[in-house]
Amino acid sequence: MGEGRRRAEPWRLRVERARQGRLLFWRVGCIFGIVAVVLATACFFSYRQNRKLQARADHAAGTVVELRRGGDSTYRPVMSFRTAQGQSVTFATSWATNPPAYRVGDPVSVIYDAAAPDQARIDGFLAFWAGTLILGFVAGVFGLLFAILMIVAKRG
Repeated sequence: MGEGRRRAEPWRLRVERARQGRLLFWRVGCIFGIVAVVLATACFFSYRQNRKLQARADHAAGTVVELRRGGDSTYRPVMSFRTAQGQSVTFATSWATNPPAYRVGDPVSVIYDAAAPDQARIDGFLAFWAGTLILGFVAGVFGLLFAILMIVAKRG
């Protein structure tokens, strides 16, 4: 009887380890699912904010007046434009590139909210939507990993 009991123990250990492995996949999958939901929510709010700005924004012609060098050899363009009310506004983009995306003196199309013209943006697809697209893509990757981990946890 003692011999049969010893043979059953390794089988029970394997079953227990498999159960713990499935539980680990489930836990990690839940974390990925939560991250996916948070990122998708941030993507939605970013999209909504951009659409609201586009609906109420004014457009202006601007000029690149300076290239600010960042600490990591990148360049941030500084633009200057005049609002419809004649106010002169200078702003730097929130992004930087290497090589510089613009040269001093380049014309740019600017979009701004009349209530806060100092928060203007370049009116371009990537300048406007890059953050939203990146959030959406990363949310999708985490959502896909969530789905895969849940399937693996269920099937064992």
